[in-house]
Amino acid sequence: MGLPNLREFVHAPCRFRLRSGREVFGVVWEVCTKDGTDLWFATVGDYERFRRNPHGPLAAVPVLPEEILLAERLAV
Repeated sequence: MGLPNLREFVHAPCRFRLRSGREVFGVVWEVCTKDGTDLWFATVGDYERFRRNPHGPLAAVPVLPEEILLAERLAV
């Protein structure tokens, strides 16, 4: 799908179809680093807890934009 196409889905609850064939529900967001921009994924609940307490523990995984084949927004 690529990062430019994913930008409309960042920070929003979505359903994602991955290259592996798995379908996951959650939120992706960008994190700027000294090496560029990384994309991270977490469940909606983990993401909301992180937004309320950014210094708390977070169960998030890095994801490559190429791994996401389809994104569908779940809420407006």
